Amino acid sequence: MGIVIWLCMQVLTFLALVLVNIALLIHLTEKLLGYRKRWRDNKLLVNNHPEMKSVDPEQGLIAFESDDITRAFVLDNDEPGASEPFLVSGDEDSEE
Repeated sequence: MGIVIWLCMQVLTFLALVLVNIALLIHLTEKLLGYRKRWRDNKLLVNNHPEMKSVDPEQGLIAFESDDITRAFVLDNDEPGASEPFLVSGDEDSEE
């Protein structure tokens, strides 16, 4: 009778260890997938642009660092922008 009880305790201990390992594996997999998703979202947000390297993924595009020249150009610019397409040369005769 004593050997049966000992054997049942060994089986229950082994089963508990297996269940704990499965729960730990599921937890770590969920954390890893969460980190991977946040990394991919940040990679899509930054999209390898050098000016976007300091964007905080938690705050999105609302807050990012900039150098003094860019900050002065953007914040101190009171002149309205021109409504014309990019890459337009100054002389119109060059296309003919």
